[in-house]
Amino acid sequence: MRAVKLAALVDGHWTKDRTEHRRGAVFTGGAACADDVSSRAWVLIDDGSARRFGPALAWAWRQRVRALDVLVEGPSASQVVARRAAQMAEPPAVWLISDRSLRPALAAQAQWPDPVDASTLPYVEVLREHGAEPVVEHGVLRGEVLGLEVARVIDGRLEVGVGRHDRYARAEMRRGQAFGAALDETVAAVRLRRRPGAGIHAANTLARSRWLRSILCARPDLVGAESLTAVAPPLPAPDLTDNGAVPCVGIDTAEEPVVVVCSTGVDLDVVPTAADSRAIYGRDARLVIVVPEGDDHPVTRSLAASLLRPAEVRTVPRNWEGLASASGL
Repeated sequence: MRAVKLAALVDGHWTKDRTEHRRGAVFTGGAACADDVSSRAWVLIDDGSARRFGPALAWAWRQRVRALDVLVEGPSASQVVARRAAQMAEPPAVWLISDRSLRPALAAQAQWPDPVDASTLPYVEVLREHGAEPVVEHGVLRGEVLGLEVARVIDGRLEVGVGRHDRYARAEMRRGQAFGAALDETVAAVRLRRRPGAGIHAANTLARSRWLRSILCARPDLVGAESLTAVAPPLPAPDLTDNGAVPCVGIDTAEEPVVVVCSTGVDLDVVPTAADSRAIYGRDARLVIVVPEGDDHPVTRSLAASLLRPAEVRTVPRNWEGLASASGL
């Protein structure tokens, strides 16, 4: 259905003369088609997720597209995609879909995510005292252990657990347990699993990009920085299973601002996320994308080089998890 929808939009707003030369593709959240004669292509994003922009760029890169039009459903998603597209040296055109009509999408303004409510700040020291790292993202205070969430403040209360379901289960099955004891228990369990050599478990397969970020914040020298601090990604993570790229900011060895974005696996949206992070946290900063060896796919390096201000792609060893113990984490 998405391919049909895209074809109707393309035929309604661009030429119909060469429909026989088109080839198409369908991917999660959208569809795409390219004109073999003109090397022009169109991508439809209709699931409301701006994260589809990276895969759209990757598809266009593989097809050797020269001119790309991105059609986005939903004002919010289209505005974020337009902002991200503006970071490219040769930005694709971004269009907002309204029924069958199209109009140029307006880029959302880059701004810092919402701060945490002051009433939750006393929990910052509580988290630290029990071995969890306080992290504020989009107005929410979380406690993390090697990048994995073990607690968060909800409605003024500290709730302990690895994600929403674990928090709920603990609240139901361990009524009356002091949150300090619950936090100590959860932190210890995560540390036991989140290390090299541990058997496969949710505690070491979730939020791996955040795990890498926690190591780099403890060892900024690994990427040529003097200091790094975790900050919120441009878009909120939908759930605990999200392994999207995450940023940190700091100062490099030349005492210049740097934005470092961490990713594991081949994340097709890492470059747009990284460019967006720089737009928010340091427009004039050096941008570094850090991935494990083997995850620096050619498409990542190519898209990083195609930014208006190119990003540097650096790697850490394949066994990067072992760097945590060397970093004192």
